[in-house]
Amino acid sequence: MSTATGNGGGTTRERLRLPLFVALLLVTGLLVGGAVSYAFWARQDETAAVPDVCGRSLKIDVAAAPELYGVVLDAVDKVARPCTEVRPSMRPGGAVALGVATGGDVPDIWIPESRLWLSPAHLGAGGLVRVLSSSVARTPVLLVGGRLGRRFPTWGDAEASGLVSVPDPQVSTVGTLAVVAPRAEARAVGRTTAEAQQLMVPFAQTYGARRARGADQQVRPTMFKPLSRRLVVTTEQEIATTQDQGFVRDLTPTVGAPVLDFPLAVAADAPRQTRALARRLVDYLIGEEGSAALQEDGLRPARSPRTDELGADVSRFLPTPPAEAVIAAVQSWKVFAIPSAILAVVDVSGSMDFDAGTGSRVSLLADAAEIGLSFLPDHARVGLWVFSIDQGAPGQDWRVLEPIRRLDDLRFGRTQRYALRERARELPSLTNGGTGLYDTALAAYREAVRSYRPNYSNAVVLMTDGRNDDPGSIGLDRLLANLRALRDPERPVRIVGIAISEDADLAALQQMAQATGGDAYLAAQPQDILGVFARAVLSR
Repeated sequence: MSTATGNGGGTTRERLRLPLFVALLLVTGLLVGGAVSYAFWARQDETAAVPDVCGRSLKIDVAAAPELYGVVLDAVDKVARPCTEVRPSMRPGGAVALGVATGGDVPDIWIPESRLWLSPAHLGAGGLVRVLSSSVARTPVLLVGGRLGRRFPTWGDAEASGLVSVPDPQVSTVGTLAVVAPRAEARAVGRTTAEAQQLMVPFAQTYGARRARGADQQVRPTMFKPLSRRLVVTTEQEIATTQDQGFVRDLTPTVGAPVLDFPLAVAADAPRQTRALARRLVDYLIGEEGSAALQEDGLRPARSPRTDELGADVSRFLPTPPAEAVIAAVQSWKVFAIPSAILAVVDVSGSMDFDAGTGSRVSLLADAAEIGLSFLPDHARVGLWVFSIDQGAPGQDWRVLEPIRRLDDLRFGRTQRYALRERARELPSLTNGGTGLYDTALAAYREAVRSYRPNYSNAVVLMTDGRNDDPGSIGLDRLLANLRALRDPERPVRIVGIAISEDADLAALQQMAQATGGDAYLAAQPQDILGVFARAVLSR
């Protein structure tokens, strides 16, 4: 018989089963700082002290997805053998995979929420795990809504509508599967992979805009009002265990649903006793008693196509795309979804007048700026400074043309986007003097830190074709020391350097960027500025 070392009356399930949203808070560290774990001892004699009976016990770590954790606790209590110390922990699959990929150990027994986390694309090559069951339970990913919610024919149509709220795909497997759902359904609905991927762009940008104004920080089935038209990505399990949902309807497209499939794996080098425990866990979870426990927790048994009592209509599951495609999709999502807060700092020293073949360096940069502005969404925040020696006033090398504001911000009857376009056209008329690079970089970084916005990717984009030649300015060593002192991990702002032509001091830009967690890029030809700017800003 296995017993928990924790205190308190009641059965293991009564003491430890948590509402799903509380479990997720625990895992993400909002309530506690680490994984939740309990030690179980299988003992031959309830009254005997463990060391007296067992001597040296076998210790087995079991990592289970939050959705399955309560059932796993009960299962371990039932199937662990005497003199075995089983230490369960509640850990999302993505967190475990990241730990393994960065040098951590594979859990002895691991039940992630999706098989995609077991892929070498996440764990690296080397066969670190052996899969004993491709699925011990399931719960489909759903789109739900209220009385005015609409059932779209496909996931792609729903997500491109701007009406879907989704858990952050960078930390939530449910959110990840929703992002790749258009690709998973593409063949069935007659779309190419490229067409399906394109549907992610408006979805990500809408998500970013909502997050930027404080919406969708926590996504749950009942987050909208009964007469809202919004749809929410959730799971059948969460619907089944959510109290007072009342008006919530399953509006998942009939083409099918992504699914959390809960595979069970063991570490490749696990000893015989660990593998034996893992097999007993599989047998329990797919057996009659385990299936009943899964249903009680709102999950579908692995061998049952659906469970009528749970109330969802889904009977068809979409395939999970290859892990490599999922990784690429989430990276693209990150680029499009996280809005940019950019302070663009442009060199207008005399050398920017140099001919670049089809115009001067500064005129080509101005053209690139106008084009770049057209690609940024309205909720992006952009400001513009220029610099050359004494550009702002005697002793001040920088001048503020436009402070950092949202592109749709209205001032004096014009938007920030319009104002920045007008300012870009002025750049060729502002060139004069030498390159006051170092003082400008420090002042710009201070301003970007001061105006930091959460939920944005905050950056200073520093563009120059030269090297610091202001004799009265701060030196490079002092500049770097100041940048490091100003850097705040809680308010991350990075310098992104763009060296325009081989004449620029790329080495100094790289040192400034690295001091703030950024990077520097070379636009060997001024015509390359737009492409380099896009790559630099979107690199996150």
